[in-house]
Amino acid sequence: MNRPSLPTDIEEFERALTDCVTIAAQAMPDRAMLSIALCGDDDFRTVACSHARAELLDGLQQATGQGPVLDALDTGKAVTVLDLATDSRWPHFVSGAPEVRGVHCEPLEFESVLLGVLTVYTGDAEGLPEQAWVALRVTAAHVPVLFRTSLDVARLREVEAQLKEALNTRAIIDQALGIVMVQRRCTAREAFDILRRVSQDRNVKLHQLAASIVEKVTGRPPQRSRFEEPPRRVSGRRP
Repeated sequence: MNRPSLPTDIEEFERALTDCVTIAAQAMPDRAMLSIALCGDDDFRTVACSHARAELLDGLQQATGQGPVLDALDTGKAVTVLDLATDSRWPHFVSGAPEVRGVHCEPLEFESVLLGVLTVYTGDAEGLPEQAWVALRVTAAHVPVLFRTSLDVARLREVEAQLKEALNTRAIIDQALGIVMVQRRCTAREAFDILRRVSQDRNVKLHQLAASIVEKVTGRPPQRSRFEEPPRRVSGRRP
């Protein structure tokens, strides 16, 4: 199954995820630790955690090849353990995490594809109180939303870049059209037809041909359009 690629601005995305787990951890018992691990084709990577120890616990499972996080990633189903001391499924993980008693791994999905796992580690064998489960579910629901938002922003930036490049390309072609019109004493449509035929005959892209014409005639590379970002609006009332 193909996994969605990570957003382009991965640092901003990871900061948002870290904010999510940090806020969620505040609604949980003092010893609760949260992490978010995103999966790749053959492995997973912890991208956010409320405590450094949570990342180490994820890494311990990665190193030993066993643990609830790996089971949740393999099955795509939630894994809940109320008392690791009485669970015999992951002995190497349990021996390396003596302070952890309870674990819950919540799969994170985006467009029916498994993104990764949100995990909470606790030192309380009695499980999580109801308000902690609410915080966990809310956090799990926000991750796919953040993922979609980050992807949408990345796509908008890509479209913006493509649009700017298209306008730059058009500006170069227009410069070449002006040269051909003067040299051939023809209309803009006729000049464009000439450029298009030459482009096809030489198997060269139209904008590349146009750039070579401008540089040959003027002795300088063609001028590219200049785009300035619009000024950012400052929120707040005027003094």
